Amino acid sequence: MSPVVRESVNHGSKKRDAMGKVLPSLFAVIVGVVLGATVALLWVNPLDYRWVDATGTWFGGIATVLTLLWAVHVFRKDQDHREEERVLRHLESLSAERRQEHEAAMQAAEVVFELRGGGGYGSGGDTKMDSIHIHVSNTSDRAVSVVDVKLDEPLKFPGPLPLPTHLPPHDSKKITHPLVPVSGIPKTQFSGKPLTIYGALFVYSINGRTWARRVGEAPYPHVDAD
Repeated sequence: MSPVVRESVNHGSKKRDAMGKVLPSLFAVIVGVVLGATVALLWVNPLDYRWVDATGTWFGGIATVLTLLWAVHVFRKDQDHREEERVLRHLESLSAERRQEHEAAMQAAEVVFELRGGGGYGSGGDTKMDSIHIHVSNTSDRAVSVVDVKLDEPLKFPGPLPLPTHLPPHDSKKITHPLVPVSGIPKTQFSGKPLTIYGALFVYSINGRTWARRVGEAPYPHVDAD
C-alpha cells in the first residue's frame, strides 16, 4: 500500500484519538468550573440544603451528558475502525490483484513470435511468395500452447494450420506453412529473412490464461469474440 493511502487512513485514527483526549479534559474543566462556582456561592451565602441539592443536580446532569458523549465517541471509533479495516483489506486485495496481473503479463511477454519470408517464384515485379516461416520462442518456465495465427491481409493460408502447437519451457519452434501466392513482397524478405511488410496476430495460452500478441508488440489478455 502506498504511503499516501496509509497516511490518509491513519489521519482519521489520529482525529478520533485526539477527541478521546479532549473529552476527559473537558470533563475536568466543567467539574472545576461548577465546583468553583459552588464554593463561591457557599462563601457568599449561608449553607442551604437547596444549594446542596442543586449542586448534586448539576453534577448529575453534567455526568450524564459527558457519559453520552463518551458513548457516542466510543461507538463512532468502533465503527470507523471497522470501516478502516474494510478499506485496508480492499486496498490490499487490489494491490495483490495488480501484482498478479503484472506478473502474468511479464510471463506472457516471454513468448515471442516472428514472421520470416519463405520461398517463392517469378522474377522482377511478378515475384510471388508461396510459403512462410513462423518462429516461436518460449523463454518462460511454463509450457505454451499456440492456438491461433491470423495473418494480415493479403497473406492467407490455403488451409488450416496444425494447431494448437505446444512448446515446453525454454524452447523454440519453427513452423513452415504454405501461403496463397502473394506478390508485392520485397525479395530481401524471402528465404528466411524477417518479414516486416506484413504482420500477424498470435493467440496463445500460458499458465491457464489466454493472450494475444502481434509481432513486435506487447501481449494483452485475449477475449474470445464468441
